[in-house]
Amino acid sequence: MVLVLQKKDCREMSDEEIEDWRINVLERNMEGNSTEWHRRALLAMQNPARREILMLLKDKALSIQEISESLKLDEKIVQFHLQYLKLTYYITIEGNMVDLTPFGVVYLKNVIK
Repeated sequence: MVLVLQKKDCREMSDEEIEDWRINVLERNMEGNSTEWHRRALLAMQNPARREILMLLKDKALSIQEISESLKLDEKIVQFHLQYLKLTYYITIEGNMVDLTPFGVVYLKNVIK
């Protein structure tokens, strides 16, 4: 499974750019099966720690350590949750830095108000 990284800060993307990104990711990584992605995404958001991680990333990328300290959770537990969020395309992880994808931004805009 390959996640296509965006060049532009997804917090600044237009709705059209986000939709293009979504279509690209689903076609490349889920073979067009958006139903499976929706199932995984709903499961991911059932955990309050994962929702809190997305909220922490609302304004900027953070390191795994910063997320761990903010949540007062062991880094191993945070890494488990981060991997789940990455598999459902809500975040990207580059080295030690974690940031939202367009899906993560849309989730925050539409679900967490």
